[in-house]
Amino acid sequence: MNILVLRHSAEQVKLKGKRDVVSASQLEHATGYALNKFQLASTSVGDTAYIIDRDNHLAFIGKISSITERFVTLKNGRSDRRQDLKLTNVKSCKFVDVPFVKGWETQRGVKVLSNTDFYNIVGEL
Repeated sequence: MNILVLRHSAEQVKLKGKRDVVSASQLEHATGYALNKFQLASTSVGDTAYIIDRDNHLAFIGKISSITERFVTLKNGRSDRRQDLKLTNVKSCKFVDVPFVKGWETQRGVKVLSNTDFYNIVGEL
Protein backbone atom coordinates (compact mmCIF):
# COMPACT_ATOMS: atom_id res chain seq x y z
CA MET A 1 0.00 0.00 0.00
CA ASN A 2 1.38 3.38 -1.01
CA ILE A 3 0.68 7.03 -0.33
CA LEU A 4 0.07 9.29 -3.32
CA VAL A 5 1.30 12.82 -2.59
CA LEU A 6 -0.49 15.40 -4.74
CA ARG A 7 0.81 18.94 -5.05
CA HIS A 8 -1.89 21.62 -5.17
CA SER A 9 -0.78 25.13 -5.98
CA ALA A 10 -2.75 28.07 -4.57
CA GLU A 11 -1.17 30.16 -7.33
CA GLN A 12 -2.79 27.96 -9.97
CA VAL A 13 -6.13 28.43 -8.21
CA LYS A 14 -5.79 32.19 -8.70
CA LEU A 15 -4.43 32.07 -12.25
CA LYS A 16 -6.46 29.26 -13.79
CA GLY A 17 -9.56 28.92 -11.63
CA LYS A 18 -8.67 25.48 -10.28
CA ARG A 19 -10.33 24.10 -7.14
CA ASP A 20 -9.47 25.88 -3.91
CA VAL A 21 -7.98 23.65 -1.20
CA VAL A 22 -9.47 25.67 1.65
CA SER A 23 -12.64 23.57 1.46
CA ALA A 24 -11.88 19.85 1.81
CA SER A 25 -15.14 18.91 0.09
CA GLN A 26 -13.86 20.44 -3.15
CA LEU A 27 -10.94 18.01 -3.10
CA GLU A 28 -13.14 14.93 -3.48
CA HIS A 29 -12.46 15.28 -7.20
CA ALA A 30 -8.71 15.67 -7.75
CA THR A 31 -8.49 16.21 -11.49
CA GLY A 32 -5.80 16.63 -14.11
CA TYR A 33 -2.80 14.97 -12.46
CA ALA A 34 -0.07 13.54 -14.69
CA LEU A 35 1.03 10.22 -13.23
CA ASN A 36 3.83 8.40 -15.01
CA LYS A 37 3.78 4.62 -15.65
CA PHE A 38 5.57 3.82 -12.38
CA GLN A 39 3.20 6.01 -10.36
CA LEU A 40 0.15 4.45 -12.03
CA ALA A 41 1.44 0.95 -11.35
CA SER A 42 2.20 1.87 -7.72
CA THR A 43 -1.21 3.41 -6.98
CA SER A 44 -4.53 1.65 -6.65
CA VAL A 45 -8.04 2.16 -5.36
CA GLY A 46 -7.97 2.09 -1.56
CA ASP A 47 -4.58 3.81 -1.27
CA THR A 48 -4.24 7.09 0.58
CA ALA A 49 -3.82 10.48 -1.10
CA TYR A 50 -2.03 13.29 0.77
CA ILE A 51 -2.74 16.68 -0.83
CA ILE A 52 -0.46 19.58 0.07
CA ASP A 53 -0.67 23.29 -0.63
CA ARG A 54 2.77 24.69 0.12
CA ASP A 55 1.68 28.33 -0.38
CA ASN A 56 -0.90 28.21 2.41
CA HIS A 57 0.69 25.40 4.48
CA LEU A 58 -2.47 23.30 4.20
CA ALA A 59 -2.76 19.52 3.91
CA PHE A 60 -5.61 17.09 3.41
CA ILE A 61 -5.77 13.33 3.40
CA GLY A 62 -8.30 10.96 1.87
CA LYS A 63 -8.80 7.50 0.38
CA ILE A 64 -8.73 6.95 -3.38
CA SER A 65 -12.07 5.49 -4.46
CA SER A 66 -11.51 5.57 -8.24
CA ILE A 67 -8.90 6.48 -10.84
CA THR A 68 -9.93 7.39 -14.38
CA GLU A 69 -7.79 8.45 -17.29
CA ARG A 70 -8.44 10.94 -20.07
CA PHE A 71 -6.48 12.66 -22.83
CA VAL A 72 -5.98 16.43 -22.90
CA THR A 73 -4.66 18.57 -25.75
CA LEU A 74 -1.59 20.57 -24.82
CA LYS A 75 -0.71 24.04 -26.13
CA ASN A 76 1.69 22.55 -28.68
CA GLY A 77 -1.09 20.41 -30.16
CA ARG A 78 0.08 17.10 -28.70
CA SER A 79 -2.19 15.09 -26.46
CA ASP A 80 -1.17 13.80 -23.05
CA ARG A 81 -2.76 11.50 -20.48
CA ARG A 82 -4.17 12.89 -17.25
CA GLN A 83 -5.63 11.05 -14.31
CA ASP A 84 -8.69 12.13 -12.36
CA LEU A 85 -9.05 10.76 -8.85
CA LYS A 86 -12.14 10.50 -6.70
CA LEU A 87 -11.40 10.68 -3.00
CA THR A 88 -13.50 9.78 0.02
CA ASN A 89 -13.19 10.78 3.67
CA VAL A 90 -11.18 13.89 2.78
CA LYS A 91 -10.18 15.75 5.91
CA SER A 92 -7.71 18.37 6.97
CA CYS A 93 -4.50 17.15 8.58
CA LYS A 94 -1.02 18.28 9.60
CA PHE A 95 0.99 19.99 6.83
CA VAL A 96 4.45 18.62 6.09
CA ASP A 97 6.47 19.93 3.17
CA VAL A 98 7.18 16.62 1.44
CA PRO A 99 10.40 16.92 -0.60
CA PHE A 100 10.26 16.44 -4.37
CA VAL A 101 13.66 15.17 -5.57
CA LYS A 102 13.92 17.41 -8.64
CA GLY A 103 12.20 20.36 -7.01
CA TRP A 104 8.65 21.44 -6.32
CA GLU A 105 7.85 22.70 -9.82
CA THR A 106 9.45 19.92 -11.89
CA GLN A 107 7.69 16.80 -10.62
CA ARG A 108 4.36 17.20 -12.47
CA GLY A 109 2.45 17.46 -9.20
CA VAL A 110 2.68 13.86 -8.04
CA LYS A 111 4.88 11.66 -5.87
CA VAL A 112 4.37 8.09 -4.66
CA LEU A 113 5.78 7.03 -1.30
CA SER A 114 5.59 3.75 0.57
CA ASN A 115 3.77 3.88 3.90
CA THR A 116 7.10 3.55 5.71
CA ASP A 117 8.77 6.38 3.81
CA PHE A 118 5.71 8.59 4.18
CA TYR A 119 5.51 8.19 7.96
CA ASN A 120 9.29 8.67 8.26
CA ILE A 121 8.89 12.06 6.56
CA VAL A 122 5.51 13.13 7.93
CA GLY A 123 5.37 11.37 11.28
CA GLU A 124 2.00 10.72 12.86
CA LEU A 125 -0.90 12.66 11.39
